[in-house]
Amino acid sequence: MGSFWVIIGIIAAVTGILSFLWLIWSILRKKKDRKELKEVIREVIQEEKAKGTPVYLDGLPEVTKPRKVGLLLEAFRAKLEYRHADAIAKFRECYDLASDDSERCALLNLIGLSQRRSGVTRYAEQTFLQMIKIAEQADIKEALSFALGNIGLVYQGLGEPEKALEYHGKAMKIDEKIGNLEGQAAALGNIGLVYKTLGEPHKALEFHQKALEINKQIGRLEGQANQLGNIGLVYYDLGEPRKALEYHQLALKINEQIRRLEGQAIQLGNIGNVYRTLGEPQKALGYHQRALEIDEKIGYLEGQAQDLGNIGLVYQTLGEPQKALEFYERSLKIAEKIGSLEGQAAELGNIGLVYDTLGEPRKALEFYERSLKLAEQIGNPEVQASVLGNIGLVYLHLGKPQKALEYHKKALEIHKKVGGLEGKANDLNNIGIVYGDQGQFKEALSYFQRAREIFLKIGAKHKVADCDRNIALVKKKLEKQ
Repeated sequence: MGSFWVIIGIIAAVTGILSFLWLIWSILRKKKDRKELKEVIREVIQEEKAKGTPVYLDGLPEVTKPRKVGLLLEAFRAKLEYRHADAIAKFRECYDLASDDSERCALLNLIGLSQRRSGVTRYAEQTFLQMIKIAEQADIKEALSFALGNIGLVYQGLGEPEKALEYHGKAMKIDEKIGNLEGQAAALGNIGLVYKTLGEPHKALEFHQKALEINKQIGRLEGQANQLGNIGLVYYDLGEPRKALEYHQLALKINEQIRRLEGQAIQLGNIGNVYRTLGEPQKALGYHQRALEIDEKIGYLEGQAQDLGNIGLVYQTLGEPQKALEFYERSLKIAEKIGSLEGQAAELGNIGLVYDTLGEPRKALEFYERSLKLAEQIGNPEVQASVLGNIGLVYLHLGKPQKALEYHKKALEIHKKVGGLEGKANDLNNIGIVYGDQGQFKEALSYFQRAREIFLKIGAKHKVADCDRNIALVKKKLEKQ
């Protein structure tokens, strides 16, 4: 009988030890999960910053409840792995467990960002509108500023620049009211990007300069690098590649100084694009390859797709269409892998360009149609207009000028609607080319002159020179009639 109680005592002791060990393991596991959550959130913030997207997190990095921590870990991991649907589903589960309105705003912000990435932009619009409503009702000004900024980016992508300006302006007013200088700089930069899209580069420069000054004032080097890069992009559009190069190199230097690898890759890519424009393709290739090496090192798939596409453009410039095709296809595969419909639309369009160059217009049309379908699906009018213009060029090569005119005019209508001056001028120029090929020189002259006026207005000197050559050629033809 005594031995029975001894055994019971041993079992109780072992059970107690196991319970204690289980408790210790649970505590360590929870600490490990919380630490991992903070690390994963840090990665997400870095990636979104590289894309210029504001992230409102409230107290999510400090969450301690095990179920919430577990769900957030799954959600953020899915986001980093481009599993958008999984990320959205897990963030929604977290939303149902949210303890207050500020946390709900943070989760809606993350859901909206994932929806934008997956190409369901209209859903993202609804999510950010819901976030705005909650933030206004609860008077959470910081969350409201983030929501307004994000919906501004959504409207910019949807080709609604006036709406984008309205929301970025609202975000800036709130940041001014609460004294958030970093937020003000972000809003000014976003407004600059809208004016760039609208074909108003001088206005864009004004806003990027203001954003740069604020970032200097608060000593935020990352923000300075971003705005210097944006200024470089504007000068590139203005047909001043040397000036663009100067700003991209300044931005690169700062990114190297703060060891911000994703920023370095972005600026290396921008510098590569400038050298391609300057007629130095080998130099351009070197910069794009350096950008690709960095993006591969940090595992940034979106950046890799962009780099591969840029390398393809260089090979196309070098007159190596098969090599260009190889890089475009690699870029397309990554875009498909990460669910980037915008990336897929861009690369399908580039592949179409290659087949047009190779004298395979039917195959080119096939890829352009696929690209156009995706652009319409995600509601991106800029890509739609670009593809419509390219389809117009194919029909001109096929000896179908009326069909070419139809597509160029469709592209023109979109650019008129979204206010893209550079795109509008390109369309006018293309229509002029079609009329010129048909011997309708008066019509051609009218379109070339209208295109020239716009290029002159936006300061695109190289495009003005192209128009001047077209106008001179058409005038000679008219003299001979």
